[in-house]
Amino acid sequence: MEDHLLRLLLTVTKMLSLLENISNNSNELVGKTQPKVFFKHHVMEILQISESTYKRYVKSKKLDPEIVGTIHIYQEEDLKPLIAELKRRGRL
Repeated sequence: MEDHLLRLLLTVTKMLSLLENISNNSNELVGKTQPKVFFKHHVMEILQISESTYKRYVKSKKLDPEIVGTIHIYQEEDLKPLIAELKRRGRL
């Protein structure tokens, strides 16, 4: 019985230590913004383009996705130049 209680005490102590580390790390992250991530369908909605236009933009390198398997992923910073160009042309 004492062995179980001792193991339980050690487990709870480790959990408390981990929670304190998480708390400290989250305090360091306060004020830092995480980059926004968009998927293919989000990009198509934001740019107001069809799938064929999307494919054409990817082929011509106007859009350069990070591809994981079959999933196209974009960061907000990657889309800003194309959004600015489309706004300049009056398409957004």
